[in-house]
Amino acid sequence: MERILIVDDEAFIRENLERILAEDGYRPLSAADGDEALRQVSEAEVDLVLLDLNLGPRSGLEVLAALRDIDPELLVIIITGYGTVESAVEALKMGAYDYIKKPFKADAIRLIVKLALETRSLRREVRHLRRESKAPPADLEMIGTSPAMLQVYHQVREVAKHETATVLITGESGTGKELVARAVHDLSRRKERPFVEINCGSLPFNLLETELFGHERGAFTDAKTRKIGLFEEASGGTIFLDEIGEMDMGLQVKLLRVLEDRRIRRLGGTRNIDIDARVVAATNRDLKGAIAAREFREDLYYRLNVFPIHLPPLRERREDIPPLLDHFLKRFSREFHKNIREVSRDALDLLMRYHWPGNVRELRNLVERICIMYQDEVIRPEGLPKEIFGDAPRRAEGIPSEIPPAGIDLEKLVENLERELIGKALTITGGNVAKTARLLNVARGTLRYKLEKYRLAAPD
Repeated sequence: MERILIVDDEAFIRENLERILAEDGYRPLSAADGDEALRQVSEAEVDLVLLDLNLGPRSGLEVLAALRDIDPELLVIIITGYGTVESAVEALKMGAYDYIKKPFKADAIRLIVKLALETRSLRREVRHLRRESKAPPADLEMIGTSPAMLQVYHQVREVAKHETATVLITGESGTGKELVARAVHDLSRRKERPFVEINCGSLPFNLLETELFGHERGAFTDAKTRKIGLFEEASGGTIFLDEIGEMDMGLQVKLLRVLEDRRIRRLGGTRNIDIDARVVAATNRDLKGAIAAREFREDLYYRLNVFPIHLPPLRERREDIPPLLDHFLKRFSREFHKNIREVSRDALDLLMRYHWPGNVRELRNLVERICIMYQDEVIRPEGLPKEIFGDAPRRAEGIPSEIPPAGIDLEKLVENLERELIGKALTITGGNVAKTARLLNVARGTLRYKLEKYRLAAPD
């Protein structure tokens, strides 16, 4: 129910507008002066303001400017008398949505309020579309006829019918978890509403919290205006929480409360806001292992795991490699204006035997790289990168093939090897300490100690 604030110093006008708006299913609020109006907008969620320009000590233009400072997206309709039309035009220049002259008819108020609220909804939709246009496109394809993938397709179709069910997608990096999340959204009745996504491992606690839940003006030093969070932006649609296993424990508590109550509270706010968004989460982490390590809340896990979908790694569905190859070859041959038609039998045998640690994403990138460099119509073994041939692992650098007569400094040798491996792991994870610790199978505190010991840089 939209909340509409009426600001007018004449009681009978406030009462008349309250009656008209209540009859149309809105929730009217009222204020007799500018200070009261500013207090209500600061403390509560207001969707629209009807503002009289003649308010006594504090002019309507001053109140409008202050309202815009609190919430730049707040729509304000000016109510003006015959002698203040020029001021109403000035209000439009300051950002007011429209104005209506006294005396007004009920039908005119109903129409202008309806149009203003539709404008508000469209503005949010445009903001969402702009966010999506800046996001990198999904680079994986849901292609395959293996029994494992047929099971995934069946699960997606079934859960899409139940638009409030929370979904947890698991699987290794590169298996296509985002595509599954989008498919759940696109096959549901929410498909016309926003699909909002965020990577929970890419932002620190404080930034992720304000991105998800928004904040009120003055919630912290740089909070100059009110910010709408992603849960509100996803209203009626789907919010996709990627890498949920990387979320800070403190924020996990707040997310659990949201899933239980279907309400959020902006940072610095005092009022709960009802939300209507399906939550789809994804992780490449073993969450049960994270629970045992006290890095993930067990109660949140069960709240998320209402409908689990597991994406198998590519090495477990090798029969899907040929159709994926065919799809990517057609796509990138067309994109790079090449005439690559197929993969030779010998090259296909090598690709079928390869273990694909990066899954479908690695296969896609490999085909794209080949299509950039290759000129022939048929891809042969010599056109494949060397890792596909399964080169034997090399001995780590710095380790002697045999112990010299003078002996070795074992402690220094181990330290050098440890420093090198930690450095390589940091490169693979992009400097993420939590991921690096898991990759090396050491405790996070142990890793931080070694980072300081070896003076290796990593972000906090």
